[in-house]
Amino acid sequence: MANYHRWLDRIQVLERKIRPSSVYLLLLVLIAFVLGGISYNLWSDYNRPRQENNTEQLGKLTEQLNIQAQTLAARNLELALSRETNAKMQDLFAEQHGKEKDLLRELAFYRSIMAPESIADGVAIHGLEFPPGLLPNQYRLKLILTQLQKRKLSLKGRAEFSFIGLQDGKVVELSLGALTDNKSLSFKFRYFQVLETAVTLPPSFKLSRIIAKVIVPSSP
Repeated sequence: MANYHRWLDRIQVLERKIRPSSVYLLLLVLIAFVLGGISYNLWSDYNRPRQENNTEQLGKLTEQLNIQAQTLAARNLELALSRETNAKMQDLFAEQHGKEKDLLRELAFYRSIMAPESIADGVAIHGLEFPPGLLPNQYRLKLILTQLQKRKLSLKGRAEFSFIGLQDGKVVELSLGALTDNKSLSFKFRYFQVLETAVTLPPSFKLSRIIAKVIVPSSP
């Protein structure tokens, strides 16, 4: 009986030694589990919004890049159209400027060779032309006359011409009669009339100007 009690006392002593260790171990396991769960939740909460924020920021940047690309494309198109329009306008201006220069040269030439008596007793010289003909040194003399005042009767008269230029290094004045069979061109008209004749200049004669004079005889 004494042995039984001693054996029971040993078991109780051993139980007292083992029980605190088991409790401590269990508590440590529980604490580790709780800490692990808390750490996981904290890590998840920290990383999830960051990923969402990164995705949202990437979307905004992509949208901004698209807007900038569209704006750049529109500006490039406007620039290309502006350059094309500018080039066309420059070509047009150059063409018009060239035409204007040609007209000015032509006008200066005709002014240099034509010095008509513009008005004579109700008759005005509206135009004088001297274009080249088909043969060498041949020209077509054309005089356009207009009436200044309304009259019941026709105007009668004649037009005389002088051709001034250089021949053999000298200034020479040639009359219409020296170049054609007509000394003058007669006219009779109301309102307007065009006088024409062919003129052949000497090969060595260089024309400088033409003087046209309209003569209307006074009424008796």
